[in-house]
Amino acid sequence: MKRFRLLIAVALSVLFVCCGNTTKEGKSENGQPSSGESKAMADTPTDVKCLGLAGNVKEVSVTVTDLSSETQESWEDSTQYMRFDEQGRVLKDRYDNLYKYDDKGEFVYGLSEKSKMKRDEKGRIVYYENRMDEEDDMGFDIKFEYDGADRMTKSVMVGWESTVEDTFTYTEDHIYPDRQNMESEDEGDHFSTVVTYTYKKFDDNGNWTEREVKSVSKHTIDGEDQGTEEYTQNEKRKILYY
Repeated sequence: MKRFRLLIAVALSVLFVCCGNTTKEGKSENGQPSSGESKAMADTPTDVKCLGLAGNVKEVSVTVTDLSSETQESWEDSTQYMRFDEQGRVLKDRYDNLYKYDDKGEFVYGLSEKSKMKRDEKGRIVYYENRMDEEDDMGFDIKFEYDGADRMTKSVMVGWESTVEDTFTYTEDHIYPDRQNMESEDEGDHFSTVVTYTYKKFDDNGNWTEREVKSVSKHTIDGEDQGTEEYTQNEKRKILYY
């Protein structure tokens, strides 16, 4: 279950996530998106929008600084790296899943040739499954739910004796969440985590480029209280556009 323990850790820091080949960063200093957000959203492909982004996004990378430690160590978080093709189809999502397509744009396979993916009538990804083979107990599946604005509201990842459930809430019509609740269970090891986001900078498309992340996590093992931990991180995001 090493992969699920990794994914549980990733979920604490991950997320939300028409131009030239340049990086657009931090045009707003007051914590509000720029006026270009509405136009960018109108032109945003489905996969990009469902992963909390606006515009013709090519790549996303995130640098994290741990504000809870004395050294305030920084690192580039590869698990938050996302990538899209020129049609706006996701090639790598924020859950570290891969997507490969044929010449007609149909999904072929992902992390393995046994991977499966389903879309709903609006073209949104609602299911991803990875199995190395039909008897693979170490595989997993993820179900996704969205609201009427195509914002992800819930994801549930299920593997052998492991579950990670995330729910996201939004303020007004923002494409980025203000809060994330996570419940994770792995063979009796349970984490209940609340993550809150404070956004500091945005680019011309209304995508955030810097935010502060605070998480409070309660830990139990077989129902026995293991205490509560709190973390604060700063995330800076670099976004490349087509």
